[in-house]
Amino acid sequence: MAEESRWRRRVAWTVAMVTAFGVVAVGGAGWYYSGLVLDPVHASDYPLEVMAVNGDEVTLRGGSDTAAPGTYGLTWANGNALLGPTVTTGPGTVTRKVQKVLRGELRPGVRAYLDRWLWGDGKPSAAGVPYTDVEIPSPLGGFPAWRTEGTSPTWVIAVHGRNANPAEALRVLPAFHRLGMPVLGITYRNDEGAPPSPDGKFHLGATEWEDVAAAVAYAKSHGATGIVLYGWSMGGGIVPMAVRKLPDEPIKGIILDSPVLDWRSPIALGAQQMGVPGFLVTVGEWVIERRTGLSFDDLDHVRHAREFKTRALVFVDTTDATVPVGPALELAKARPDLVTLVQTRGGGHTGSWNVDPARYEEALRTFASSL
Repeated sequence: MAEESRWRRRVAWTVAMVTAFGVVAVGGAGWYYSGLVLDPVHASDYPLEVMAVNGDEVTLRGGSDTAAPGTYGLTWANGNALLGPTVTTGPGTVTRKVQKVLRGELRPGVRAYLDRWLWGDGKPSAAGVPYTDVEIPSPLGGFPAWRTEGTSPTWVIAVHGRNANPAEALRVLPAFHRLGMPVLGITYRNDEGAPPSPDGKFHLGATEWEDVAAAVAYAKSHGATGIVLYGWSMGGGIVPMAVRKLPDEPIKGIILDSPVLDWRSPIALGAQQMGVPGFLVTVGEWVIERRTGLSFDDLDHVRHAREFKTRALVFVDTTDATVPVGPALELAKARPDLVTLVQTRGGGHTGSWNVDPARYEEALRTFASSL
């Protein structure tokens, strides 16, 4: 009996140690995965290689979206070109038309990326729109921004996506310039060159909306009497949070492109693409909430659909492999009185303009004019 008792104690001790190590391992994995969501990253990635340049055609290798239909930029470390339609595809390669090389030398061996913004990290002058660099004051410090000119008292405040910058708005500047609407392209906490958050982490809109509030105050102090908030990707999640938090501000409408309206869905999709087990996603979400104090329920804007009183124009692309379109479709179904939904196919994440610029800009013009 004594020997059996010692054996049971050893088994119990072993099970306890294995369980403890398992908990530590799972917790560590959850912490690591939470960092992928919360940690800002500002490094450039160049997944494409230029294989050949023949007249007005360039052959590219690599990437998963190189043959996407529509108009794009091709951006590399010291250059940028505008690309037209796909000419041919081969084993692992795509040949596209080159509309114009804007800067740098396009030559074989160059590493680049397919640029949905068209002009890389450029300023509004790249899109032919005059602008002024400005700084937006806030409790965290001054946030770099730029402002285009216009005669309308209704301003557009452009809120870029995660790890992006205000250049994401360049594609749509000419459309607003023709309408006479000033555009304020802002940065927010943890952007490169902007003040960090106190913990140096993204809060997925739970605190970044305060930087949008500072931009609204800036616009009002410079003559704006109406505001349109325009957000891409994570910016499309920050904007609805700002609307919910600023019910007394003159926000006339919001425009969302590939918006993150519920963070659980893109986190789950990203985990699936990385081969992360589902239970670790749940652990990672728990860790994210504990590390930042945010609530995924509060960040679920579909859950809060009945709170909205502001009209919305929402663009989604059905081939988006980064942010599932489901929540946007659910929001449109829940609030048909407020939401105008525009769907495209083939452009991918934030690529609705690229795949059909004319249709996109007509939707912008109609929505903005109606406000």
